[in-house]
Amino acid sequence: MKEDREDLELMNGAIDIHIHSVPSHFPRLVDHVEAAEGARKMGMKAVVLKCHHGYTSDRMYFVRKLVAGIDVYGGVVLNNAVGGINPFAVEAAINYGAKIVWFPTLSAKNHLDQMGAPEFGSSMKQKTKRKMTEKPITVLDERGNLIPEVYDVIDLIAEHDITLATGHLSIPEARQVIKAAKKRKVKRLYVNHPEYIINGTIEEQKELAGMGAFMEHLAIFMYPMWPTKAGIDGIVEMIKAVGPERTVLATDLGQVHNPPPWEGLRMFLEVLLEKGIPQEHLKRMVQDNPAYLLNIQ
Repeated sequence: MKEDREDLELMNGAIDIHIHSVPSHFPRLVDHVEAAEGARKMGMKAVVLKCHHGYTSDRMYFVRKLVAGIDVYGGVVLNNAVGGINPFAVEAAINYGAKIVWFPTLSAKNHLDQMGAPEFGSSMKQKTKRKMTEKPITVLDERGNLIPEVYDVIDLIAEHDITLATGHLSIPEARQVIKAAKKRKVKRLYVNHPEYIINGTIEEQKELAGMGAFMEHLAIFMYPMWPTKAGIDGIVEMIKAVGPERTVLATDLGQVHNPPPWEGLRMFLEVLLEKGIPQEHLKRMVQDNPAYLLNIQ
């Protein structure tokens, strides 16, 4: 029966702060409205929709008009599509209601060095046939110091008390950004999938968590088209090492070869339950911690 299902209990009030949906330069399974509707039907409290090529915060006004009963949020990803580390783009996104500013993902030098393109290997390629050459973005200058624009972005995030996500920056880059953000009073810090592209060790994850950042672990890595060296058992190990206090669970789903985000999140929670993660820990990671990052009740 439904009342005996721990996975469904956890889904009631869950928050997924990493969903991909149409419009997008990549093939996606659902559009923004469908993503919100699916999450609402599962009793979820909120979702954050993300696009590698610009804003989603401006689109959420329309999604909210079409879908009631769930909080729907967006942000901006600081890739080349918005001018890279661009404080003007961040200010505009915040004025549209952004909850998260992601540092570069597929335009990040670290991403391009590892993946060879602004794509995700054979698992996901952009739909457009003709692509401009990506300019590799780093947050560091020739001397290894943060570039001035990073401080401008950090100050905007701090002023409006929203979340700074490290995107696909390398660990050394993320470390410097987090350190500077803490000094400049950013409260909400978020390291995206530290085991994928970021290649952060457990010790590095513990270090960044000790600096005040939350580590993100994702449902997508359970599925065959997106395997990681860590696998689901590695995710369990990382959760236990860092602790539920500094861990957030999300999906990163929306790909056409994966389940829809709301079902993927349910499956992720069920698998983690079966792997021995206590329900109260899962509740913290999928409800309480993402609510803190979004600064919502």
